[in-house]
Amino acid sequence: MNPEKRQLRQRMLEKRRQLSDERIAKESHAVCESIKMEGDYRKARVVFAYIPFRNELDIRPLLKDAWNQGKRIVVPKSDPRSRKMTLIEIFHLQELEPGAYGILEPPEVPERIVGPKEVDLAVVPLVAFDLSGYRLGYGGGYYDHFFARAGDHLVRMGVAYSFQQAASVFPEKHDQPLHIVVTPERVWRFAQT
Repeated sequence: MNPEKRQLRQRMLEKRRQLSDERIAKESHAVCESIKMEGDYRKARVVFAYIPFRNELDIRPLLKDAWNQGKRIVVPKSDPRSRKMTLIEIFHLQELEPGAYGILEPPEVPERIVGPKEVDLAVVPLVAFDLSGYRLGYGGGYYDHFFARAGDHLVRMGVAYSFQQAASVFPEKHDQPLHIVVTPERVWRFAQT
């Protein structure tokens, strides 16, 4: 791995670790409110969302709003062996349980599995992003693999604290850029070729 990429990941994760609960709550609220105003969110019928972990922006209020609007919510169940995610529909947050990496995940219920092409909007976490729309994650490649299978109709939306913007995240050829990044202060849109 590129040493600059590794250093950027470490630096950003350390900054995120130092955030106060108050700042996380305030900035998470701002991001959720901005997403609710987005046309891509309002149009989406099936939303792929993450469950916050280690000071990631807390989008759980957005999930409650989505359910209230009749949207379907799917969250990932990770398989560390294959480095792939299975998307499973959930109906409330209480059904989640610790899974791979200690992240809350849904139980594996085969009839609730949703295919990548059924998803309209993916709201994903990131460690850093650049102004070409590329995201730096934890390095497992789960999201890039999912994006590659999902197809062109899927709107890829990252959520980030403002400090997570970087000059470059050192993208590799398999990396899949985002269409939108929502921060507490603004919404970034990226033209994808």
